[in-house]
Amino acid sequence: MVDQIAFRSLFITKAKRIMKQLKYILILLLATSFTSCLKSGLDDLPAYEEAEIEDFYFEYRWLVKNGDYDQMRVQTMNVTATIDTDAATVDCVITVPAESNGFTTEVRDQVNLSNLVGFADISIAATMTPINGAPILGKVADFSGATFKYEVTAADGTKKVWTLTISDFIK
Repeated sequence: MVDQIAFRSLFITKAKRIMKQLKYILILLLATSFTSCLKSGLDDLPAYEEAEIEDFYFEYRWLVKNGDYDQMRVQTMNVTATIDTDAATVDCVITVPAESNGFTTEVRDQVNLSNLVGFADISIAATMTPINGAPILGKVADFSGATFKYEVTAADGTKKVWTLTISDFIK
């Protein structure tokens, strides 16, 4: 009798283990059956061939103590960007705005070409890469050099090298 109870207990334990394994196999099969390997029937997306810079922006960032933590503040610079698509040039005149909400004279006096963040609007699906040590856009960088070169690569692989010049910095 004791052997029969031990056998039943062992049988039930093994049966539960097998059921658990079958459950995991079933979940795995269902998960893989809902994935898609569709290779045709999709609409072709256009391969954009434009490698243009459409606008250029600059901003100044600084930290303000706010209790136990620092809070980043941002002030957008006034930028007049003259863009020549044929010559692939961007000429920027940057004007530091007047004091305003939180952008005090003390903070304004710290703004210079060596601590700005640059941004550019470029063609749809294009990428932009700095060349020969040009500042990385989107990060605080030094724009005090004479000219900077950037390569814009269109979605279809077309490349165009652009020259950025900051012709004036007005405080």
